[in-house]
Amino acid sequence: VRLGTFDNAVDLNIKSFRVFPDEVKTQMQAVPKDKPIVMFCTGGVRCEKAAYALKHQGYNNVFQLDGGILRYFEKCGGAHYRGDCYIYDDRVALTPELTKAEHISMCFVCRSPLTQGEQASAEYVANVSCPYCIGGKRSDFRSQVQ
Repeated sequence: VRLGTFDNAVDLNIKSFRVFPDEVKTQMQAVPKDKPIVMFCTGGVRCEKAAYALKHQGYNNVFQLDGGILRYFEKCGGAHYRGDCYIYDDRVALTPELTKAEHISMCFVCRSPLTQGEQASAEYVANVSCPYCIGGKRSDFRSQVQ
């Protein structure tokens, strides 16, 4: 979500997928069980698991983006999407045109993806630190995508 997301998407700010079921219970209490909910992720696997967890908690109008964000980019381009999509290889992120997002790099130390603004930060020193790992901080992003 830090690199890109869909218009009007709700970010539950979950740091690890393992806590998703518990966070749904606390953060989605006010959401009616029959409200349409669409899950999305990079390739589709995590949103399948998330959809199952939501259905298990009584939500009955749950959908997932078949093939994830990357298939959406193939079929629809960037319509209704802002930013880039984090991917799990050396390209780091793809644009809606499915090209490498050249303005995104990865921290050598903690492997967090970094925007140009983060690379311009005083906390970023190539091959030494970034805003997510300087001073021994752990990367929030790595735990978000696991």
